[in-house]
Amino acid sequence: MALTEQERNTLLRELREQEAALRQACQAWNEPAPPGGAWSVAAIAEHLHRTDAMVLQLIQSPALRQDDLTPVALTDEQLFRRVARRGRAVEAPERLRPTGRWPVEADFHRADAAQRQALYAWIEQTPLPLREGRCAHPFLGMLDGYQWLLFLAAHGRRHIAQLLETTTGQREE
Repeated sequence: MALTEQERNTLLRELREQEAALRQACQAWNEPAPPGGAWSVAAIAEHLHRTDAMVLQLIQSPALRQDDLTPVALTDEQLFRRVARRGRAVEAPERLRPTGRWPVEADFHRADAAQRQALYAWIEQTPLPLREGRCAHPFLGMLDGYQWLLFLAAHGRRHIAQLLETTTGQREE
């Protein structure tokens, strides 16, 4: 069964809120990275962009198995809370680490806006039964296709908090 209107609306609302918060946080784009190996604003933004692209590719591919009946590991609420929480650091996989692709903020925003519009359009139109598809996350266990998209929103929220911490020095839990 395709996503319900409520599921689509929830995803679009969360992702658009994240987009607005990211745009606001990127005002500190040119500030240097904090000491101790923490990522700069530009690096965090690039990581989010790379993660969004990877997840969209994953849920559109055969990796999201429609024939897998494995139960999901977490409820939607548990997933969102666990991912959004900044309690412990998680090292990003190599392919999702920033490379310095966008030294100019405006270039990032152009690329990110195009990618997000494609993501939003896909969410609005997909007939795929995302709740029936399964693919394991390396840290969270088995997720369905909807949860992978919900992961993006929660992951973005987590890193927006990191951006604010980077630019203001105040940590939110």
